[in-house]
Amino acid sequence: MIDRIGIVYSEFDQLMGPIPKFSLPNVSKSFGRLIAQKSIDLLSTEEITNPKALAFLPFPTEKKKGVIRCIEWKDESLRGDVGTASLSLIFDEDDDAIFYKYIKDLEIVFDEAAEKIIELNKLNAGQDKITIQLTDIHEKFKKWLKELEQHEDGAKDDSEAFPDHDKVDVTSKYSFKVVICGDAGCGKTSTVLRFTDRAFRRTYIPTIGVNVSKKEVLVDDKMVFLMLWDIAGQQKFSYIRGQFYQGAQATIILYDITRAETFNDIRHWHEDIKSTIGDRGSSIGLLCANKKDLEHARKVTAEDAQNLATELNLQYFETSALTGENIDEIFYTIAKSLAVTIDK
Repeated sequence: MIDRIGIVYSEFDQLMGPIPKFSLPNVSKSFGRLIAQKSIDLLSTEEITNPKALAFLPFPTEKKKGVIRCIEWKDESLRGDVGTASLSLIFDEDDDAIFYKYIKDLEIVFDEAAEKIIELNKLNAGQDKITIQLTDIHEKFKKWLKELEQHEDGAKDDSEAFPDHDKVDVTSKYSFKVVICGDAGCGKTSTVLRFTDRAFRRTYIPTIGVNVSKKEVLVDDKMVFLMLWDIAGQQKFSYIRGQFYQGAQATIILYDITRAETFNDIRHWHEDIKSTIGDRGSSIGLLCANKKDLEHARKVTAEDAQNLATELNLQYFETSALTGENIDEIFYTIAKSLAVTIDK
């Protein structure tokens, strides 16, 4: 994984807009422009208003993802008296779990890098010195990742239902698309991470569009391959959700037991999915009351939730992405229901 990461440094030019200034290893011009455009435009105009916040952005055409940090500094020679740049750590989309898992540690590396870049820009140090600094930053990211991989080495999932598929003799292997949706901040991504990589992300980082993860589940003699589509909950992404629902064979709708409004939106999510995929879509569905570890702050009763689940023909579970309670159970339930459809 270490050799598959790269960094891209972009700046907002007064005449040309967002442009890539440096990449290591070098990326294509078109990919560099795409990273510059998405990173600077999104972080400066959307919900992420804190320049120190990190965001995960997908680049599906390249099968890549990026962790993005916006950088700002005072510069009276520029419009608005502010210079704007972004530092993007680019990696294979299949490798995203470790970055989610250790996001707090990654923030430290980004903070140090941002401070050095800001200092050089304030001093008008020039691109050559910034390039030297960025080369050093790239090495620090690689060192950080190497230490994490060593820390993670040998940490395998020993559950019989979630084995190392290379060591299991199975008669068949099937792939299914599972959509996970619900309001922003309900814990969708943390739930998926808890299942796929035993990680819990304490810092909320909005999903941009969709994150796709995968994991295999052994059901009797069948290896069920779950493709988990974690759909963004923000309203601004509503116009593109339909394309993400297409082909779903099972759905999981989450709400936060401490926020009644997320429960009140369950019908909206259910109708949104059905209006897109209709009868051709999944008949397998779960309703998950997440953040059960915050029982003291509960705003939605289990009885009300169970009644709604029955009305919508959904199976009901109460889960905690923090403690892991019922996380394996919901995905195993999905996998078992899907496995039954294989022989039909």
